[in-house]
Amino acid sequence: MKNIFLVFFLALAAMFKAQILDEYPERQSFYEGGIVNFYKEAHEYLVNNRLKECDEKEIYQPRIIITEKAEVKFIKDSDTANIARNKCAYDLSREILKNLTKWKPAEVKGWKIGAITELILYPRDLMSNYQLGYDANKFVIHTKYPEGAKVFQKLFHDNFMMIFEDYQLNGKLNLEFYINKDGSIIKPRVYPEVDNKNFNNDFMRTLARMKKAWIPAFYKDIPIVERISFPVHFSVTFSER
Repeated sequence: MKNIFLVFFLALAAMFKAQILDEYPERQSFYEGGIVNFYKEAHEYLVNNRLKECDEKEIYQPRIIITEKAEVKFIKDSDTANIARNKCAYDLSREILKNLTKWKPAEVKGWKIGAITELILYPRDLMSNYQLGYDANKFVIHTKYPEGAKVFQKLFHDNFMMIFEDYQLNGKLNLEFYINKDGSIIKPRVYPEVDNKNFNNDFMRTLARMKKAWIPAFYKDIPIVERISFPVHFSVTFSER
């Protein structure tokens, strides 16, 4: 019996170790002391090392994984044009993320788990404009659907209900996509992944048909990319939460 329990325990540990959350659980932070302390220590690092400040229009939004061992892994950014336009901010972002140390993995039921987080790094406000208590998220004007969230939810329901019924999906999934700086939808996906190629193809085709330019998000007066993610509960009587 003890051997069976040990095998189960090791299997459970391996499962949690291999898992990477798409985002941090609510009320958990990726950095000791929270995001305000992250920006404070980023500011101190930049100033103490006398790094050069970027042009006032340069901004970068890195996506990173904080592993269960509290290590940083960079998620590859395929938008090379955006990197080129914001090369200084990109370089400073990597410099900061490689050298700060107080990273915190996510925790679920007492287990430390790797998780993805996204940041806004605007060098001007981290250096010459820095003020104690700074949090970049407080300066974001979030993306909006032109006719409002309720209209988008209705369109989503009307366009996708038959697909969910056809594939007899039940349970909770999450829809994720990004609104680019020009208001277009990019990088759509459903997670956890549905292991049905036909469903995924139908889902993406339907989303493509209802694509419409959104009002992009802004950091102050600079357009930025913003992630949209919301849970959907699938059942015979489709509902959203």
